Amino acid sequence: MRLPLLCVICCLLAAGARAEDSGDTISAVQKRPLRQAHRLELLPYGEMSIADPYLQRWGGGLRAMYHLREGLSLGLDANGLGTWQTQELVIAKRELHARILDSRERASLTALASIAPLYGKVALPGDALVHFETYVDAGLGAAWTETDATHGIRPALAAGIGQRMFLGEDVALNLRVGGNVYMERFVIDGSPTTKAMGFWTVSLGFSVYLGGGR
Repeated sequence: MRLPLLCVICCLLAAGARAEDSGDTISAVQKRPLRQAHRLELLPYGEMSIADPYLQRWGGGLRAMYHLREGLSLGLDANGLGTWQTQELVIAKRELHARILDSRERASLTALASIAPLYGKVALPGDALVHFETYVDAGLGAAWTETDATHGIRPALAAGIGQRMFLGEDVALNLRVGGNVYMERFVIDGSPTTKAMGFWTVSLGFSVYLGGGR
């Protein structure tokens, strides 16, 4: 009787140990709600200039980026801007007779490369999770600009930092702050000269992802 009883006890202890080991190795990994690799991202957006006391710019554009893998993409950005003088510029020209170089960018086309080094998630009340991604981009292109005396296509550079907040498998909210620099042609005292001009913008839009890769 003792030997069969001992065998039963050993079997129960072994089963308990296996169950405990199995419980220790169970893990849950939450998948990203939106996969970007090998997908086309279309981003319509609106934008406005910031930190410019003389000119206020409003406009919008469309960005198309193809994601080679998660966190790396290449694409094109096309946008248009309307420009208005602020009251400070009007006063400076009319009353102070200040010589201010006034350049207005009307449109641009830029080839961009983007990387996303930071991905994370934030817990909200109600057990909701918001997944986000921080990215930086830079590119080279051309801008259509004009001044009081000149107009034409100028070489331009653009760079920025942005935040994507994923809203589902195919949509993300996109917020970006960027800088734009281009070479403008001026006529000063009858002599042509070239100067670097630039401005900052903040843009907001919705990214829509097309294609496979989910």
